[in-house]
Amino acid sequence: MTDGAKKQEPGLHWKWVILSVVAGIGIVGLSYFTVAPTFHSASIQALVMLVAVVVTGAINGYFSPGVTIREATVGGAIVAAFMLILIYVSGAEVQYSAIENIFLLLLGIGFSWVGGWVGEKLQGDETSADEKTTNAFQWKWVIAGVIVGFALNVLFVFIPAKIFKINLGLELISYLVSFVATGFVVGYKSPGVTILEPAAAGLVAVLLEWGFLQFMINLPVDGTVLGAGLGIGFLFTLFGAWLGEKVQENAEKKGALS
Repeated sequence: MTDGAKKQEPGLHWKWVILSVVAGIGIVGLSYFTVAPTFHSASIQALVMLVAVVVTGAINGYFSPGVTIREATVGGAIVAAFMLILIYVSGAEVQYSAIENIFLLLLGIGFSWVGGWVGEKLQGDETSADEKTTNAFQWKWVIAGVIVGFALNVLFVFIPAKIFKINLGLELISYLVSFVATGFVVGYKSPGVTILEPAAAGLVAVLLEWGFLQFMINLPVDGTVLGAGLGIGFLFTLFGAWLGEKVQENAEKKGALS
């Protein structure tokens, strides 16, 4: 990839739509059927599917050349529709109403676009060259970090919970690792020094998770626990970002010497 501006070419690249659908069915399907037997909550199952859709869109946006957000969005829409039909015809324990299915389909389309956008930012865009020398706080990387962080938090908690039979100790470790991974990804892939941005994103990700627990599955969270979570989100994401910046710095030094 170069630092030059990437253009959205006319028409759809059906190759990337098809690859997005194939990857999406695998990622979303695996995530759903891993979590569904353990968590019999419609909200949790929907959240895991939507987060997996974001991950699929991000993979598409990152690995495909040029700007392919539309391809990620179309692929995500197909995957979301496929999964909702599969849930219905398979007679899954948790079913959604017609209104809920429409709402989830719309969310799937939106989340696919968001994932594609994040993938494009991680790949690099027309602002990448300028970002290498700026000292300004970059909100773009806060937004990208929130999306990456929230997605990793969800997948790193619910999927290991199934694999390890809800072992709270292992879940906590997995949760902490998800923040470090978020900071590392953003710190390493963003041009220039972006340590505070992913750390701030860790805070916002924790608040989103608190909102989901509090309002979507009616699981009140004590203020002390929330405060501890905010501290964890900030510090562990900050550490991950620092690691990412160090790896990026070493890679740039090696590239300059070669």
